[in-house]
Amino acid sequence: MDYLKLIALKDFPLVQPNDDLPSLILKSLKLNSVVLEDGDVIVIAQKIVSKSENRYKNIDEVIAGRDAEELAKKLNREPGFMQIILDESSKILSTEKNVIIVEHRLGFININAGLDRSNIEQDNNIVLLLPDNPSASAINLQESISRESNQSISVIISDSMTRPYRSGVTNFALASSNIPSLIDLKGELDIYGNSLKSTEIAIADELSAAAGILMGQGNDGQPVIIIKGFNRDKYSKNDAFNLIVNEEDDLYR
Repeated sequence: MDYLKLIALKDFPLVQPNDDLPSLILKSLKLNSVVLEDGDVIVIAQKIVSKSENRYKNIDEVIAGRDAEELAKKLNREPGFMQIILDESSKILSTEKNVIIVEHRLGFININAGLDRSNIEQDNNIVLLLPDNPSASAINLQESISRESNQSISVIISDSMTRPYRSGVTNFALASSNIPSLIDLKGELDIYGNSLKSTEIAIADELSAAAGILMGQGNDGQPVIIIKGFNRDKYSKNDAFNLIVNEEDDLYR
């Protein structure tokens, strides 16, 4: 593999709850004159997956418990917003610097449990949550698009994240289907013939970060990216969701 071609699907429609996302993607492929081929990777922004799955919560309709009330008072936030964060989290890790860092119930370490207010309508006091089961979402998208296109494609659902000791956000793979998301190079040789001892490559994260350049984080409106030229067929396929590291095995906690 010596090249990758990334194509953003332009003029992608605004996704509504219960929309058939595979159908929207297939229609957009035709409108953009993009033909799927075996091995293509489709990187899909988490936000449109969550929208299609109606993962909205109205803050005004949430009944806040005592813990949420106390946290809201401490951080000068809405009690309902705090309750949703608590509901989506298994653990609050930090509230220092007025930033709520949690261990999400899915295992991710993120801010505000992944609740999002950007690029959604604000007529009501609503937030958008992560998909309830990102792996199931990725499998459904991959199987549906592969079946309808008659091509064996791969799917990555991507989201943005902050990183310790680094400014800015970058895209990473929330979940994936039909792709080697983590490649283990242990035992292979480097350019000097030395055997690699502990090298693992988070390929799905790298592809997500590349796709994120075209997706953007503002009003770019390009939530679906097609990647052509990727080929790591000799490695086993695995779900990017399983790249989450348990606390006892994490080098940084």
